[in-house]
Amino acid sequence: MLALPAAAQSPHCGTFKDPSSGAVLRVYSAVQGERQLPGQAAEPYHLQHDGDQLLAANTASGRMVTLAVSGDGRSLSDETHHYALDADAGCQTVPTFPAGSCRADITTCFGQMTWAGADSWRRWCSEGVSAACNRLIEDYRSEARSAWVIAKVMANDSVPSSPPAVCVEDSEAFDAEACRHAEDAERAKAVGKAFALTKDMPSEPILPDAELDEVAKLCRQQPSAAFCTAVASALRTAGRLPAAREAMQLACRGAEDPPACAQLVIQDNDAPN
Repeated sequence: MLALPAAAQSPHCGTFKDPSSGAVLRVYSAVQGERQLPGQAAEPYHLQHDGDQLLAANTASGRMVTLAVSGDGRSLSDETHHYALDADAGCQTVPTFPAGSCRADITTCFGQMTWAGADSWRRWCSEGVSAACNRLIEDYRSEARSAWVIAKVMANDSVPSSPPAVCVEDSEAFDAEACRHAEDAERAKAVGKAFALTKDMPSEPILPDAELDEVAKLCRQQPSAAFCTAVASALRTAGRLPAAREAMQLACRGAEDPPACAQLVIQDNDAPN
């Protein structure tokens, strides 16, 4: 876990290193930091004081941890890492977060992240919380998979196009009890078909054009490795190859060798299945 001095002290800003793992922790201000593991893109953290503790919210993954600090603020440690201050730096000005934004109350925001819904994820994504971007595109994927299954079930010739005679109220054959049993049987049959179809369900469903436009725009505005990679995959599946390459280049921006990263993915995507 990261660690900073208690709220009553001035926080150390600068670069901390863990010599055993090569992990680097950079603290920019009382509320901003990032951690970088060897060969990986840096993970942004939002820091928030809570009494004599500091909460660290990983805005890329949506995970939150509690941070502790040594008395002099020059070493930070968790269960697996021990960071020592390697280079002091002046603290950046603490940004002001608008009331009602995710980062204005990161604890509440992250507590709601799993079930907040598309409107909240979209807003938080536009604020630079990439964990919300990831939630948004996965929600779109989930909806697209459901729509795919429904369309396949409805297109099946065995699905009746009209209700049974016992369910037609104006028919002499109408029988409410028999209708209920018939509907239950048809419902069970439809559920069975839906489950059978899941083995053929595409892992990357084609998203509607409006959703593709939206996530591509969000990737350009708030690029992060995981989100823009997902956006690139969605765009490629829909046949938007130039836009997919642009998103992948943004995803690779934080890699050690961005051009090689993007080219490797492009070559892999263009390879025959």
